[in-house]
Amino acid sequence: MEDAPGASDEHLDTVTLLVSELVANAVRYGSRPGDVVHVVIDADASRTRVEVMDHSRRRPRRRRNAEPGTRGRGLLPRDVLSARWGVDVRPLGKAVWAEVRR
Repeated sequence: MEDAPGASDEHLDTVTLLVSELVANAVRYGSRPGDVVHVVIDADASRTRVEVMDHSRRRPRRRRNAEPGTRGRGLLPRDVLSARWGVDVRPLGKAVWAEVRR
């Protein structure tokens, strides 16, 4: 992230939080022990895109019956912090991505 000239500290903090959320969900829900999770970060003058690939084709979904203060709110940070996000199906799994505007 040091190679993002002109990016504000707030922008870098937001991107870091999204990377953390996406990787945590990929490890928890999209992989098994020994699987590899790939992270790609692409930035230009207008936005930063974070993409995390795992081996599951199961799409992220909100948990309806999550108890308060427990798991199941992983989509909320993506909704609030990113300009847009989505899921792309890949031959060996999926990529969950989010974009943060500068």
